Amino acid sequence: MPKPLVFLAQSDTTAGLLSEDFTHLNQIKARKSYQEILKTLASFKVLKQYVRVPQKHKNYIRRASKSTFIYPKRASLQSPLALRVVKDFWHQEFLKLMPPLYSTSANPHKQSFSLDFALQKADIVVLDKRGIFANKPSKIFKISNYKMRRVR
Repeated sequence: MPKPLVFLAQSDTTAGLLSEDFTHLNQIKARKSYQEILKTLASFKVLKQYVRVPQKHKNYIRRASKSTFIYPKRASLQSPLALRVVKDFWHQEFLKLMPPLYSTSANPHKQSFSLDFALQKADIVVLDKRGIFANKPSKIFKISNYKMRRVR
């Protein structure tokens, strides 16, 4: 089985490594292979294919920017699912061309951003007019049918 491609791209939040296989991204960053990673999506239409958003939180999720939401477990999933709908035009256009990709920051585990590390680990670099730079990561919220709690 060929190894999945790793893309380096500037997301709406920070420079990130993206791939179809989260275990490969974990291996690159030298962290536990089973650690869950958020999945980036290009639209809310794609989001509906993965989860049912609780009615109480629909408006907040639709209006939130630069935010990741951890959705409750479902019978078909072993663990909760962290999904982020990207609203940044440039990154969204890239994601529309690809299947939903797992995304993680372009730095070694628990370390600060390093462009050299990111360029060395990426198979394909996706550049737009912004370039590649570190920025503030997305906010993370864990939601249930009734509550929402900020994790990061």
